[in-house]
Amino acid sequence: MPAESIYRYMPDGTLVSIGEPEPRLLVADSWLAKEGHVRALHLHRRRFLSSCTELAGIHEKTVVPFWEKALEKIPKTGLWFPRIELAGTVRQPAFQLRIRKAPPLHSTVRLIDCHIADFRKNPRHKGPDLDRMGAIRRILLEKGAEEGILTTPEGYILEGLTTNILWWENNTLCSAPPAYRILPGITGKLVQLVALRNNIPVVHRKRKLQDLNNREVWAVNALHGIRRVVNWACSPFRATSHVDIGHWRNALEDFNEKI
Repeated sequence: MPAESIYRYMPDGTLVSIGEPEPRLLVADSWLAKEGHVRALHLHRRRFLSSCTELAGIHEKTVVPFWEKALEKIPKTGLWFPRIELAGTVRQPAFQLRIRKAPPLHSTVRLIDCHIADFRKNPRHKGPDLDRMGAIRRILLEKGAEEGILTTPEGYILEGLTTNILWWENNTLCSAPPAYRILPGITGKLVQLVALRNNIPVVHRKRKLQDLNNREVWAVNALHGIRRVVNWACSPFRATSHVDIGHWRNALEDFNEKI
């Protein structure tokens, strides 16, 4: 199978291979498929269906057949990073599936301040802003960073371009307030569940980048799981490493579901 195969969902309920996808993206969701298993797949399903309804007015009963057909197409062996999409326009929507080989996975990440105003139109839904975030991230990669962080106009931390940001204050796991313009990330939710199961406090706090100095900071998403933020020349704060990240990464495997 090539590095990426693209399919469109047809009115007769089949997935047909296409050369060029519809570029206008309304909703998307993606995850790491490892040997036929995905972390918290039911939560990805819920988020995708909900976004299709909220952003395009498409009822769940219309989305579910596409979802099920897409899962059948995902390889059950190896490492993959599939993406399901609702593309086109509200009047002419199109369901698409991208079967992509997973890129190299990492447990650390170099973070940089984007230094831009929050441009996102629908930050609580994955899809509408992906193209522009991808373009910004490619620029940051040229600077040596692997992820960029977004902040409010006042400088308070929101999230990464492709990640939720978590940090530790003593023995408390922290994140930005959910009332902020942030994506309800699946992996971030799972990490917080692991904390609560281990009687570790989880709180939401308003913090600026400099407030993260000398703290353990994580960038989390569905592809890499948990990555520890490491220090480098353009780091917006000085991070530390005192938590057994391997234990937490392993704990996420408890949420694996069979495709």
